[in-house]
Amino acid sequence: MNIFEEISWPQFQQLREIKNLSEREKIKRYNFYLDQLNVARFNNWYNAQPKGSSGKIIVQSGFLQQEDLYYILQEDGSKIYITTEM
Repeated sequence: MNIFEEISWPQFQQLREIKNLSEREKIKRYNFYLDQLNVARFNNWYNAQPKGSSGKIIVQSGFLQQEDLYYILQEDGSKIYITTEM
């Protein structure tokens, strides 16, 4: 995955392993791709930041979802990040 080049929705739909899937499955996989891309970009940015003396690293690991794979949103409509401390 190249974190500096995002695959657009029309391009994603034409990928060999995606184009024969149902529309719902395509959307689910594209959302997962965007989540993973966002996590990779965040981690890349975070790793480039100067570290303090605490040595604790907070890693973003995705977004909070319900069982039906819809995101749980904040009042402003943005997704809720899941973070862990390492």
